[in-house]
Amino acid sequence: MPERKRRALVVGLGLSGRAAAKFLKARGFLVAVSEQRPAAELEPVLTELERLGITEIETAGHSLTFFENRDLIVVSPGVPLALPVFAGTRNQGCEIIGEVELAARFSSAELVALTGTNGKTTTVSLLGEIFSAAGRNVFVGGNLGRPAVEMENSGCEIAILELSSFQLESVASFKPRVALILNLTPDHQDRYVDAQAYLAAKTRICQAQDRNDILILNYDDAGLRAFGNDLVSRRQTGEKLPRIIFFSVNEVPAEAGCENGAGWIGGRIVIKTETLNGKSLALEFKAPEIKLPGRHNRANYLAALLTALLYELDLGTVLAALSDFAGISHRLEFVGCRNGVEFYNDSKATNIDAVIKAVASFTKPLLLLLGGYDKGADFSLLEAHLQKAKVRHLIAFGQAAAAIIRQLPRFAEKNPAANLAQALARAQSLAVPGDVVILAPGCASFDEFANYEERGDYFRELLQRQGE
Repeated sequence: MPERKRRALVVGLGLSGRAAAKFLKARGFLVAVSEQRPAAELEPVLTELERLGITEIETAGHSLTFFENRDLIVVSPGVPLALPVFAGTRNQGCEIIGEVELAARFSSAELVALTGTNGKTTTVSLLGEIFSAAGRNVFVGGNLGRPAVEMENSGCEIAILELSSFQLESVASFKPRVALILNLTPDHQDRYVDAQAYLAAKTRICQAQDRNDILILNYDDAGLRAFGNDLVSRRQTGEKLPRIIFFSVNEVPAEAGCENGAGWIGGRIVIKTETLNGKSLALEFKAPEIKLPGRHNRANYLAALLTALLYELDLGTVLAALSDFAGISHRLEFVGCRNGVEFYNDSKATNIDAVIKAVASFTKPLLLLLGGYDKGADFSLLEAHLQKAKVRHLIAFGQAAAAIIRQLPRFAEKNPAANLAQALARAQSLAVPGDVVILAPGCASFDEFANYEERGDYFRELLQRQGE
């Protein structure tokens, strides 16, 4: 730290932005904040910041003059780095990072970082359960709700972080010991110009890794397989790149010619690689019984299992934790049975691939609630999957309803539901005993709710009221 206090600006006052502002203030920075929302929507937040001594506050937009003469800017994930206001600050030599990068610079914890389009929160939560069961002191946070800056004061030895593409856009020297990319499918088309831009954001998770680190990739994802194979080839020529370990639920990577890998085929798991300490890891054993349905969840479990064994955790403890894990809210969450009809809350399914995985998890006839705030998705990609999954009725709702009906005319009910409550009521009027009603919206929640959690909680609450 130089003798004068460094001047820091936090952009965006969401959960991570507020945490970053407090973190910087506690470490002697002169902290200012800038937020797009008007002050009237931020009264409790602004009162809290002022109580901490943060009084240089800009609301209702981001102005170039407010951004000038800063030493450090910490950007919240929801704020695009492409905003013109950042160009001038870069020219002045100001460093621009995100809250995750900030957290990593101040923490001595070993980092396990995970990203992907779908399954992130499930897998990170499962990893936390496994490491805790094994007696390891871990911090679990990042995109799933607990800001990464909190890991510094947690006393943890290992920090397990879920990271979104938005968070990864603003990392620089962030260097996880183990990084995982679960899958890559189209998402956030309103922020990324094409699939390559999205891939570039996600793969920043490993940009600072070297030969002592490990990158775990999904072998069943064609894009990640190609990306991993390229890194393997470049590593063999001497480049300082991480060791690649593939995992698959379609084949055994080691039997498909991969030097390192883990496969879960039927009831058999085969692992061939080395631990973090270079110890040979060659195992074949019976797969555990797991509580979450679907091939995609089997892949999530396998990624978590592989990570735990790289840390040489006891296999029996790991398998017991896998069997006990019952999932988390809003991810294929069973929320009740009414008149012989089962109801599942998959509010976290905010993109097309997540919807495909959700409907493929069931063999019973389905009534699908699809809708919300449209992020530019191509709903027509669902057609073959809906037919294969025995979707009897598709009830479109919310702001995206018209686009869904237009792109899926064979499945969508012609009359859209204005909101989630109407969609559920219509599904219940159409369902018969033995059916499954699933909320897998394929869209963001912002037309009606603050986030997917609020949407899922409301769906659950509607059903609970009926059972009272």
